[in-house]
Amino acid sequence: MKYIIQLLGLVMLSVTSSFAMATAMCSTTDIKLDFVQLAYDPVDPAPAALFDVGAGNGISTSDCVLLLGNDQPLPSGHNIGEYQDGLLNGEVKDSNSPPSLKPYNTLFDPFYDSATPETPLASNGSEGYNSELLFIDPLKDLQDLDDTDGNDDKTDPGWIYLGKDEGDGFGVGEDPVQVGKDLLGGVTISDALVDITFTCAVGSFGDGCTMGAWSIEPAFDIATTLEELLGTGFFDQLAFVIKTGNVCHPSEVEEDDVGGKKDCIDELEGPQFAIYNFDFAAIFEGMLGSEAAATAALQFPYNLGGTFDVSNTFHGADISHISVWARDPSSDITTTTISEPNAKLLLVLALFMIFIRYKRKHGIL
Repeated sequence: MKYIIQLLGLVMLSVTSSFAMATAMCSTTDIKLDFVQLAYDPVDPAPAALFDVGAGNGISTSDCVLLLGNDQPLPSGHNIGEYQDGLLNGEVKDSNSPPSLKPYNTLFDPFYDSATPETPLASNGSEGYNSELLFIDPLKDLQDLDDTDGNDDKTDPGWIYLGKDEGDGFGVGEDPVQVGKDLLGGVTISDALVDITFTCAVGSFGDGCTMGAWSIEPAFDIATTLEELLGTGFFDQLAFVIKTGNVCHPSEVEEDDVGGKKDCIDELEGPQFAIYNFDFAAIFEGMLGSEAAATAALQFPYNLGGTFDVSNTFHGADISHISVWARDPSSDITTTTISEPNAKLLLVLALFMIFIRYKRKHGIL
């Protein structure tokens, strides 16, 4: 009987500890998209919102991942989404990459091979792609941004770093973020082309902030301004990286000792960050009713807004900073002809009518 009781005790401890481990996760509902509006020239009347459901009532992120460590490395190259230029493009740096993503960037390197990690998959895709790749599909979403190697292999994830807010405003710093560094003279992406704002409901970053609101307002002509650098269209993915200081996830078992840390389920207490991604190709397809309509809609910039709440994700730990990445969906860096404004307006009107018809039919709002 004694051994049965001990066995039951071990089972209960295992179940409880597993539950505690399971709570140390991000949730796609931590960030919501509540407002979508076509970006417009401030001198013109504001167009009706395509989507406006009130704070916290909107669309959850498409996916998220929680990692231990720092949200590094940041792009140091051209910052146009080239392979191995920044964490989301598959880069690894021993000094500042998350511990779980070194020596191999298992989540964001399209050529990581879990079977033989020391031998990456061929960069032309002939040996397949990373089956664990997050957020994008390597079969259709990789690009060929650096054609200096003389081939047209699509190796580049296309993630562009837009900057971060450390409590002093987005993009503020001595080295403002630029898209296309050393290409076309560099294009500043911060205040001039896109206005990104995070507002805390209580406190501020580093002083009690765990929830609040966000907004992104690109210049109405941003697609035209960046066309020579990035090609036609805007972005199809938007990723938020929320970083905290040291986190100790409490154990559900009193006095439980895990990795030498009393009442912690982390093997090593330390900073953490979560990456949340909105897949706008899928979001617009759901709004407009077809992949073709979604593809057309992605050619234009939009004013976006929503809320964030990570009070449960980091067990109450405060936000240190929030970074933003956008994925450029264009296939190459080329100069292409933009349609006349009247044609654009007709397309936008058609998309809006499709959306209204779909909304009435399916009652999605």
